[in-house]
Amino acid sequence: MKTSVKVEIPESSPDELVTLAKKALAKHKDLGTASPLNGLDMTTFTTNLTAGEDKRAQAKSLHNQAETLNQQAALNLGTDKSQNVKTPGTVYSTLTSIRDILLGIYKGQEKKLTEWGFDVVISDVGKNNKPDTDTK
Repeated sequence: MKTSVKVEIPESSPDELVTLAKKALAKHKDLGTASPLNGLDMTTFTTNLTAGEDKRAQAKSLHNQAETLNQQAALNLGTDKSQNVKTPGTVYSTLTSIRDILLGIYKGQEKKLTEWGFDVVISDVGKNNKPDTDTK
């Protein structure tokens, strides 16, 4: 009877990789001079393990900071899921008011809103109520 043995290393899961490395390092240290790993450069292994673990912790912290900053930015911009176009003082709300004021001022000349940075699409609607042309 044939036996197949597979021992995987979780290279695609950094946290599991660190856990495995720490267990192997602990066993190596427990065995001391009797460790079968004494021929390997365990000093570099330990240095890389410590640095990798520290950088992972730092990356997680920065990721959390980035998420917090993005949430704060969304509140300022008015794009947070708790907001809508009527949320006063947000960039989205104010831009909507700006657009509406300019549409009133430039009625019949809506293309002039492009001078203010707006993307204006004008469609001519034919007899069948379908747009005939799109121009910017």
